Amino acid sequence: MKQTITKLLGTFINVTAVLFPKWSTNFSFNLFCKVRAVGYSEKGKEFMATATTTFLEVGGHSAVLHRWGNGPKNILFLHGWMSHSQRWQTYIDTLDLNEYSVYALDAPGHGMAKGNHLNLEIYRKAVVQAIEKAGTIDTLLSHSLGGLVVAYSYLFDPALPVKRFVIMGSPSGMDSIFNYFKALLGLSGRAMAHLKEKANSILKIPHDQIYMEHFFRTVTQPILIIHDKSDTITPFKPIQKAVQHKKHIEIVVTEGLKHDLKGEEVYAAVIACIQKEPVTLKRSQSA
Repeated sequence: MKQTITKLLGTFINVTAVLFPKWSTNFSFNLFCKVRAVGYSEKGKEFMATATTTFLEVGGHSAVLHRWGNGPKNILFLHGWMSHSQRWQTYIDTLDLNEYSVYALDAPGHGMAKGNHLNLEIYRKAVVQAIEKAGTIDTLLSHSLGGLVVAYSYLFDPALPVKRFVIMGSPSGMDSIFNYFKALLGLSGRAMAHLKEKANSILKIPHDQIYMEHFFRTVTQPILIIHDKSDTITPFKPIQKAVQHKKHIEIVVTEGLKHDLKGEEVYAAVIACIQKEPVTLKRSQSA
């Protein structure tokens, strides 16, 4: 039944893309950006209550920045679509909060942040505000959509004050998200062209330049990538291909953890990476 409704919605968008293109474009873009909020568990609420929380206004949207600890090294966590800062509890509980100041961002429409819409540009603005609050970030860690936001933010502004990146389960690029949306609703070429044009009117760089291989080729900081071979949400093969011959990139490949990437080997690899002294490269490494 749900699948039938989804396809009917796609048919409606395809028809209106011909008859009422401007209206249809706005409708499909709002649908593309709509978030179904996922709440904190009771355990999560207890954990989040231990943080110092700051509410941010981001271009008419709400974001929430949480902080634990007062150490001299700044860590920032970014979650993915339909997630929130509770996903980072295991890492935060492990870190010495006298050595680290640990920040986690609830993106607009997620966690404690109000609203029900999110796009890459809104998330980027929230990340910029979070970094302005925290100062230079020693390690910026992201999961899923958060990884693509990191790439987009860096490609727009390579001076982003971050010493090292950890990218977990990232999609390969903006086009992979468009392709998923197109397949899900059965959208026509016309409807997708309108949607991409609308996205480009909001993004700071064209959507077809926002992909992980471009980021990996351009970035000058060291990167740790963690991805699962059996991830069906953000497939591994495009990421595997994108990191070939990149000497500044370390990759940890898991099996059986799927997209969530919750397991002891991941926790250990991430904590070990955070505890290393980051060394910023003087120039980007090319394939």
